[in-house]
Amino acid sequence: MTSRSHQGLVRLNNEDCVHCDMDGRFVVLADGMGGLLAGEVASAIAVESACRRLREPDIRRCNPEELAQVLTQANDAVTERAKAMRYVGKMGTTLLVWAQGREKSLYGHVGDSRLYAYAAGELAQITRDHTVAQRMVDQGKIAADQEPTAPNRHVLTHAMGLPGIFKADVGEAPECERLLLCSDGLSDLVAAAEIQNIMATTDLEDCANFLLKAALDRGGRDNVTVALVEF
Repeated sequence: MTSRSHQGLVRLNNEDCVHCDMDGRFVVLADGMGGLLAGEVASAIAVESACRRLREPDIRRCNPEELAQVLTQANDAVTERAKAMRYVGKMGTTLLVWAQGREKSLYGHVGDSRLYAYAAGELAQITRDHTVAQRMVDQGKIAADQEPTAPNRHVLTHAMGLPGIFKADVGEAPECERLLLCSDGLSDLVAAAEIQNIMATTDLEDCANFLLKAALDRGGRDNVTVALVEF
């Protein structure tokens, strides 16, 4: 596995945070919100909390319920820091976790950081964004192909650290050749078809570099973070 994170070409700092476990057991990625300092703090706390729990001996091969608890504890940690900083309602983060389970590998997420699976030359989005635009698609108010340009498409319906909107989704990751975890700094700027083409890159490190470069070549309007897991 490998990861890359870049502040992009417009933002003054990088509010994304990512960690790949040295033993290959989990990856944690977060995209912070709240402007200078607050977003960085929120994403770093969420990642640190999740990693600390996933390293504990009793959860080395977690089940879905345990992974859900990992995300809940991370949310609690971000919320407590927001209270301490008097930033309640002003700082939050997405969180995306992939972890080896007892039988199959698992994922858990809050927000719009995405998990994709790549197999036999095809890319499939596994997570569903927790956004106003995705909710409009789910309710039949707009077509799926209208989601990228929908009003308020970046407004999150679920996030960590913000009062009343935390809700995590947990599921089994499909069997595949590679998994891609990314912040919206990649998925907003690079079309799924191009991501799919890049995922065919044989060398994993080159693949990560090319994904990052694709986002930067398209303006790098946001922080961009990618992590790859190869099986």
